[in-house]
Amino acid sequence: MAEEAAIRKPKTADSRILAIGGGKGGTGKSLITATIGICLANRGNEVLLVDADLGTANLHTLLGLEPPQIGLSDFVTNKELPIDRVIIKTGITNLKLISGAKDMVGVANLSYGQKVRILNNIKKLNYGYILIDLGPGTSFNILDFFLISQCGILITSPEPTSIENTYRFIRGLLFRYLRNMISEKVVRSLIDKGVRQRNGHKFSSVFDLLEALEKIEPSLGETIASYLSSLDIKLILNQANTNRDRAMGQKMAIAARKYFGIPIDFLGSISYDDNVRKALLQKNALLAYFPHFKAFKEINEISQKISPTHQLGLSSSAD
Repeated sequence: MAEEAAIRKPKTADSRILAIGGGKGGTGKSLITATIGICLANRGNEVLLVDADLGTANLHTLLGLEPPQIGLSDFVTNKELPIDRVIIKTGITNLKLISGAKDMVGVANLSYGQKVRILNNIKKLNYGYILIDLGPGTSFNILDFFLISQCGILITSPEPTSIENTYRFIRGLLFRYLRNMISEKVVRSLIDKGVRQRNGHKFSSVFDLLEALEKIEPSLGETIASYLSSLDIKLILNQANTNRDRAMGQKMAIAARKYFGIPIDFLGSISYDDNVRKALLQKNALLAYFPHFKAFKEINEISQKISPTHQLGLSSSAD
């Protein structure tokens, strides 16, 4: 199927594209996406932010911009419009944006054809880094956008609901990939039953699923296990108040390896900073607060693990 081909990961890593998501809203995902983008851009990288949180997009606000007149919605609805026509300048050197802020009825619920077109065109863009800011939840649209990237970054917080939703996101991501990878009807049926936990098929870990799959197709379990070990998923814990909170991120990464069989890399934690909340309420661009807030310094340190080249050197001149 065309959809399956579009969302499978390429055999060669495309580390330029980083999808940033998580199962729960309110974790600071868009704030972190914008800040990482600024940090990468100020190290001399050409960076494109893609606001794929259609319906509740806000990256433009964090960058101090008015709602753009053109954006991802226009690309979705106009098949003749090239994607580079919806890219706008942000006023920050090396940083550009595709906004999702333009309200259009039904655009948040993409057809698979629209989704494939977006994914394929994003992959063709020539930027040092492309950061895709995803909406909350585990819908197929969000999972498929996450699957385009060789590197996916999950944002969570110490709240129990956020932790639970992060695990749910990982689980949904893996089963979404498996259902698109495996064509045998009996295997798909087994996966679906495992997801829904019906008819006695309940997999407490991906390893249980692989064992069941191997009984149906002996070589399949090894193939899937090899794929899972090659995934590049990273985790950031936001809004940490205590040392116990900060330790939670590493524990989550270890648990993910145990239950999902994937090596999640914990990038670090970001402190809860009330100054950031106050700054956002003033609706000023994030750049105005660099590098004074502790949270931004921590995000900069995290961004260095993504692009460990130069130290942060801020610039606000237009592209």
